[in-house]
Amino acid sequence: MKTSAPTYDLREPEDAALEWLSTLLHMTDSAYPIGGFAHSGGLEGMVGLDHVKNEKDLRRFMNREVAESLASVELPLLFQAWLAATAEDDGLLGLLDQVSEAVRFSAEQRQASRRLGAQRWSLFEKLHLAKLTDDQRAWFTKLGEALPHKHLCIVAGIEASLLDLPVSAAMIALSHQAVMMVAQAAMKIMRIGQTSVQTLVTEMAIRYPELIAHAKTLDIDDVGTCLPVFDIATAWHESAHARMFLS
Repeated sequence: MKTSAPTYDLREPEDAALEWLSTLLHMTDSAYPIGGFAHSGGLEGMVGLDHVKNEKDLRRFMNREVAESLASVELPLLFQAWLAATAEDDGLLGLLDQVSEAVRFSAEQRQASRRLGAQRWSLFEKLHLAKLTDDQRAWFTKLGEALPHKHLCIVAGIEASLLDLPVSAAMIALSHQAVMMVAQAAMKIMRIGQTSVQTLVTEMAIRYPELIAHAKTLDIDDVGTCLPVFDIATAWHESAHARMFLS
């Protein structure tokens, strides 16, 4: 006597709460064409001025300049943009975009953030606008006029709000993108192997919760860094005689 094979419901109760994950993975994949790997995250300038020469220097750069930029600029602005977008506060988002412009020392830093943000904004319009309600689409379209710079961190915060992405997950994703930008550049402009670079990436990932927790405590007036060596290196890179990366 044949019996039918038993069927099982393989969907776990929490699966529904993870439906946002595929969207976030797509938007942070290296194949997502925002141009991130055309930039070194400031590393090329640091290498050019001999501030980063080996793995030890790279580790220090990641744990100091990269971590501080994330904790005190990129992540707090993303978080504040998420809050403002959730409240549909156009004025506050415009202010945050201006703050993001003002706290970046060199023109190259500002241009890089604008390029990446503008491309991500354009992709959102093409790929995700249909997911929004009519009211959300109208608000998003109008918002574009209020954001002249469209810095990457601001756009990422708006995306997280409109697509119901957990803000902490969006902050982790932006952190990972920033770290991987430096990691990929390191393998092209330094004598360093993939395993060493991935070790540093893993070490940085352990710090993401700490950086995010700090970022969430900052008000708009607290945003900014004091990293003179890094700022000088990025300013030097603007007029370097030869370079591989845009920033």
